[in-house]
Amino acid sequence: MIKQKTYTKEYPKEGHKYPKEGHKGNFLIRSRKGSQISFIISFLLFISFLIFFISILNPFEKIETGKSSLLKHLENEIIKNVTGDVEVISVKEKVGNGILCGDFVDNNFKAKTKNGIIKFYISNEFSNSDSCQDYSNEYELGLIRTQKYVFQSKILKLNKSYEDDYEYLKKYFGIPETNDFEVSLLNINKSSIIKINSKETPQTEVLADIIPVTYFNKTSEIENGYLKVVLW
Repeated sequence: MIKQKTYTKEYPKEGHKYPKEGHKGNFLIRSRKGSQISFIISFLLFISFLIFFISILNPFEKIETGKSSLLKHLENEIIKNVTGDVEVISVKEKVGNGILCGDFVDNNFKAKTKNGIIKFYISNEFSNSDSCQDYSNEYELGLIRTQKYVFQSKILKLNKSYEDDYEYLKKYFGIPETNDFEVSLLNINKSSIIKINSKETPQTEVLADIIPVTYFNKTSEIENGYLKVVLW
């Protein structure tokens, strides 16, 4: 005779807590947030490693950046060395109650006339000066200003300093012993007028820059040209 099994349905005891609805969903949300944070951290670590790896493979980039900064520094020093202040006084002739040339000119000067306006360029850098005897009329003062001009005479002085004591000039310009430089004055067609030839032969990559300038030439005429600065 086969005995039949009886099953008794068990009911939850008093005080039993059922899982709250949505409990499983909250757990999944927290898991997703943790995965996103881990992914972001891993990505940042990868980028940091990539930057570090590239800097190891390309160490010369920092060197070239430093040399470019040094070239810009050298340009500024050379410009200061070959530039002078020029007082520019604009006048026009006036009949009666005007002033004379000697009343406003107290140094060497060069005068340029254009469209009835005379400009007196006054500077002690001029080795040869015009004479107030050639400008004996009476004048009415106009605009008075101070401008900076490059002087070919100053570049020639720099050239002499370069040839006489190059090492001192490097220190004066703040150029390290491991670097060398040369300078040239070019005309508007970029042909060389004055070239300060280096005593050293470039052994590394050379950096060069061409700077447009307005300068007084050796006859005190105003011209446009360029300064070429080379560094290695």
